[in-house]
Order: sequence, then C-alpha cells, then structure tokens
Amino acid sequence: MKKIGVFGGSFDPVHYGHVYLARQALSEGGVNHVIVVPTGAQPFKLDRPVTAKEHRLNMARLAFKDEEGISVSDIEIAGNEVSYTIDTLREIRKTYGNDAEISFILGADMFLKIEKWKSPGELLGEFPFFIGVRPGFEDSELDAFISRVAKSYGAKAVKINNRRIPISSTEIKEMIKLKKSCEGVIPPDVERYIYDNGLYF
Repeated sequence: MKKIGVFGGSFDPVHYGHVYLARQALSEGGVNHVIVVPTGAQPFKLDRPVTAKEHRLNMARLAFKDEEGISVSDIEIAGNEVSYTIDTLREIRKTYGNDAEISFILGADMFLKIEKWKSPGELLGEFPFFIGVRPGFEDSELDAFISRVAKSYGAKAVKINNRRIPISSTEIKEMIKLKKSCEGVIPPDVERYIYDNGLYF
C-alpha cells in the first residue's frame, strides 16, 4: 500500500522545524513519501497579511530540494480560491488511488484547532494524522485532545517525536527585519532568497 504524508502549512517562512518534522514523519510515521503543500488562500488568515504564495512555494522548494522522499506540491498555490484541507487531501487521494493511505502532517497548534476547520468530522474520520509537537504546547494537553477526537470521530492521530525548534515564524521575521543571522533556524538557501527578494522588511 502506498502511504503518503501530506504536510500542509503557510511556510511563511519555512524553517528547520518544518524540515525536521517532515524527516521524522518519514522515519517514524511509516509513510513512503511526504508531499509538502504550501497553503494558497488560507481561511483562517484572510484578515492578515501573508507573503505572496509564489515566494512561499519557492522557499519551500529550496528548503526541501535535497531531502530524499520529500517533494513540494503547488496543488493549493496554483488555485485562486480559498483552500480547505479536506478538499486537498481528497484530490491527492484521487491522484494516488483509493487504495493509497493519505495522512496529514501538521503542528500541534493547528491540530488543537481542527474542529474549527471545514467538515472536521469527515476530515478526522477519513484521514490519519501525524502531529509535530512545538515548543509552548504541553504534551498532556495534546494527549487529551487526541484521546477525545479518537472517541468522538474515530480519529487516528499519532504524535511525532520531532526535534523542536524554540522559535516561531513571527520571531524569525523579526530577526530578518533586524538583519540578525538565522543560522541554524532556516536553511541558508531560504535565507538568501529572503534577502534577495526583500521579504519581511
């Protein structure tokens, strides 16, 4: 059986926390391949500025270009409409066939809000989830939530023991604005791209 992990997010900017989570999903989650999907128009961020989708796609491609078993898709970026995870996952499942297992990879902060997403019951019932734990989130809170959605929706959700980067995208943007080095936080090619294109200033 093909096991595909879909890793969605704004990636604004992409950083090593994202890279480590994708790697760990491959080694620990039992997926054969990870597809990184930068969001197009994200329903929860329509009221706030988001870096142009072309830049976020390019940064993701740079960050994952040498990662074996990981590719980047423009399935959401290519569209002009608001993107919903359940629609994206169903579309990817069509591509690989109904016999493929399509799972979704995301951070704990987003998973804890999943009941506010489009068709949460169907989403949680149809697709397994791999969750990366981020700094600032208690494991006990996530464990309790995983247990609850398993009982309520039959959800299959597993925590990934990913390496945690104690910094947020907001803090990274501030570092760039102040022209501080982002060594060890974002891939060098991504940092060069940010400066070359005048992002976050």
